[in-house]
Amino acid sequence: MAVSSVALYCFCPDAVDAGGVPKNKNPSLWALSSLSPHNHASIYPQQVAATRTRFDEYLQQIHQDVNGESLHAFCGSNNFDSAFIKTAEQRYSNITSGTGRIFVAANLYNSERVLANMAAQLLVLADIMGSDRVFVSIYENGSTDKTKDILLEFRNTLGILAIPHEIMTDSKPRKTSGHRIEYMAELRNRALDPLYRQALRYNRVVFLNDIFFCLPDIFELLHQSRAHSAHLTCAEDFEIQHGALAFYDTWVSRDILGHAFKSRYQEIAQDGNALVSQLYNRPFQVQCCWNGLAVIDARVFEGPAAIRFRRSAPKECSASECSLLCNDLWAAGYKRAVVVPRIKVSYDIATRDQLRQPVYFPHDAPFSDQNHPPKIEFKPGPKAVYCHPLNSPGSRTPDGPASFVALESETQDESI
Repeated sequence: MAVSSVALYCFCPDAVDAGGVPKNKNPSLWALSSLSPHNHASIYPQQVAATRTRFDEYLQQIHQDVNGESLHAFCGSNNFDSAFIKTAEQRYSNITSGTGRIFVAANLYNSERVLANMAAQLLVLADIMGSDRVFVSIYENGSTDKTKDILLEFRNTLGILAIPHEIMTDSKPRKTSGHRIEYMAELRNRALDPLYRQALRYNRVVFLNDIFFCLPDIFELLHQSRAHSAHLTCAEDFEIQHGALAFYDTWVSRDILGHAFKSRYQEIAQDGNALVSQLYNRPFQVQCCWNGLAVIDARVFEGPAAIRFRRSAPKECSASECSLLCNDLWAAGYKRAVVVPRIKVSYDIATRDQLRQPVYFPHDAPFSDQNHPPKIEFKPGPKAVYCHPLNSPGSRTPDGPASFVALESETQDESI
């Protein structure tokens, strides 16, 4: 049973009086105030709701033990301003009340620091959209922390809640020999295995790295993917370098001119449109992105010409499996790739907390484009892209000479 897009996400105690009567008669706002992350009886039978509540408490304890903070300290309703509360219902209604299905995929390894938050956000995603519209697929192997234990509890809970899923925990150790990109492509394809076998069709694939994120981040990427009919839609991921925030995924991301993104997020691209859009948090076209959180048109993984993650072919520049995915999308005519700078994710708490400091992002504005998001004027794009190869077996970082390599483009995207 799907519910209000923010009903289970935000708990607004000020919206009710001492007797629990809503101060505002708007049904959506009453839904916001009456359902909290620990009040599941309205959508689940009593026994199932009790299981969900116990799992929430388990996640809270895990997150507290690992990170020393409340699970809801960052993604709770107090961390979202009134602009989001007022606009979310309308902004995301086509996603939350539609019929499209979402396939969520993730690869995890020693991810206990992010996993409690990830599980909590994905459960609410299923609550909001309806359990029949979300599939959760996670492939983990080689973890030595609490990742496996948390995933086993998560799998049991998803089963009781009747949320379709496949969570695989593998005791095989992580490979330290062989080519890293071949291995990473194998892991990503393992996470997508259930999608390849499904009889049901999915509209979008949400692929997560081991990041800190909040549910509105996924909704916003889905919203922008839909608004721009994009084939690939990405967040921006960050780390702290020398005490300052820096864009992380420079090895993969390419602007629409084919140049690599820069770590200085104020100068992230050579494309002038991207620079202006970055400053004002507007989506912009790119040739490639991944950035910790990506939404992909599920059609690219279907049919006889289905695209898969892979390692480079002989004499092909040995790029990341995500870069090669972008190039394969390009060659197949799937050229609508978009970065949404409003969505900022991180891999650790220190970076996560800095991302919401207005001193860094003074133009993080309310959602003023909720009804008519500005359309991107998609360009044909580059004929070549910058590639810094990772050639040596066992290497984790690029180690070959960089160059611009030609893109195949046998099929044209008629929408551009």
